[in-house]
Amino acid sequence: MQIPDFILKDENGESLDSSFLRGMRMIICFIPDLDEGSVEQLCDFDSIYQKLMIRNIVTLMVVKAECPTLRKVMDDCGLRVKLLSDMDDTLVRACSLEGRSSIMVSKEGEIVSSWSDVGPSGHAAIVYDKVKSLFK
Repeated sequence: MQIPDFILKDENGESLDSSFLRGMRMIICFIPDLDEGSVEQLCDFDSIYQKLMIRNIVTLMVVKAECPTLRKVMDDCGLRVKLLSDMDDTLVRACSLEGRSSIMVSKEGEIVSSWSDVGPSGHAAIVYDKVKSLFK
């Protein structure tokens, strides 16, 4: 399955068009809210941010929250991962997922791995292990 085209606003309220990301590997995580576990998950993915960037993998955290709230969480936690607002769950549904889920996307835009209904704790490590096995 191909990743659908999307345009979402980031933590600064600026639009990010998926066409800008064509040709890049991506990890896209869908976060249903900003409860304590979700913030922990954001921090866990931020802790592997540099390891993913070294492998030329963009990390996008798609959160069901307004842009100003995302900016506050980013500043409070010192996050480097890109946060995107999807208040209507448009992208997660377009990827045929629901709830707390993640996908890995190849340079060709193909979804090469997906995880559904994951727990917030430890998920970043599971994704990174898969990254290491696929993108050596």
